[in-house]
This record gives sequence, structure tokens and C-alpha cells, in this order.
Amino acid sequence: MKKIGLLVIVATVFILSGCALNQKAQIAALGKFNYDVTSVNNMRIAGRDINSFETNGGVSLSSLPGIAMALLTKDLPLEATVNLQMTNPTSTVTKINEFKYLIEMGGKPLFEGSVNENINLAQGQSMVVPLSFRANLFGVAKEKGIEKVLSDIFTRNSDAFLALKIKPSVKIGGKNYFYPGYITVDKDFGRSISKAVGRSLN
Repeated sequence: MKKIGLLVIVATVFILSGCALNQKAQIAALGKFNYDVTSVNNMRIAGRDINSFETNGGVSLSSLPGIAMALLTKDLPLEATVNLQMTNPTSTVTKINEFKYLIEMGGKPLFEGSVNENINLAQGQSMVVPLSFRANLFGVAKEKGIEKVLSDIFTRNSDAFLALKIKPSVKIGGKNYFYPGYITVDKDFGRSISKAVGRSLN
């Protein structure tokens, strides 16, 4: 009986050690993934599609009658769906579950969200995950001016004015283990938005 009990203990230790190593390997793999914004769809501001904009090196507010009401109600929403492609270049089969995502404007948090997906990626496999967001631009618009903010968002092509970050997790034994810290997916997210606007207006 003592031998059986000892064998059970040893087997349990090996199993737990294996789970711990697998957990660390999968979490480490998350930091080596390739993350790419493939497109930005269904973009709206103040409830209006971006096709309502008329751009000529800037943004015309006359084409957005909803802006005035949005400013009065202190709710100036920017909405869109970001299609994020994740590719696993490592030899570790990684099971991604919940992950958090963060959009920063000028280095400050603008929107935080999360999504639950059951993603199982082996080496070389990819998957596109849609991330929807609705961010209130009123505070930034009040500080910098609405025309300046809109022009920055829709025409800026550099200097990390907007950034997209994610914090993925792996699910092992029914529990989520998050990557330590946020991974910068797109440090120039404004460029991705500018491209989306350009495609819609052309």
C-alpha cells in the first residue's frame, strides 16, 4: 500500500510539473506570435458612417450634422471593428482563450475591451479575430478641439498617436493565464484607420 501511495504521489508531481511547463511554454509563445491588423471595418463617428466625411487634407464638420448634438450630450463615439490576425510561428501548440485589448491615444487609454475566443493554433497557423470598440472622444475633443482630433485620427500617418495593444491568455485546467503585460500590436494604429478611411472614400 505504501508503494502504491508513493507511486501516486510521484505521478501527481510529474503531472503538475508537466502542466506548469506547458503553461509557461504557451504563455511565452504568445509573446512570439505575429499580430497584424488586416482591416478596420464599419467605422462610424457620432453615429455616422465615415463616408459622411469629405476630406481635402482635413475633415469637414459640415458633413456631420450629428457632431453638434454629440458635443452637447458629451458623447462623441468613435466605433469600428478591427480585424486582428494572429499567427503562431513557434513549435508550441497554443490555446488562446480570453484576451483583453487596449486602444491608446497620445499614450493615454481611450478604450479597453475583452473578447472570448477558443483559438487553437499550431505552428504556422493563423486566425483572424474581430475586435469591436466604441470610444468616447469627447474628453480629447474638448481638450484639443474637435477638428484637430478628427484630423489627427483620420489623416495622421506616424508618431504613434493611436496604438493598439492586447493582453492574451491561455486556458489550462479551466483557468485563464494571462500574458504578463500588454503586447503592442500596432503602435501606429492611426495609419490603419487612415487606410480604412481612404478605401471608403475612394
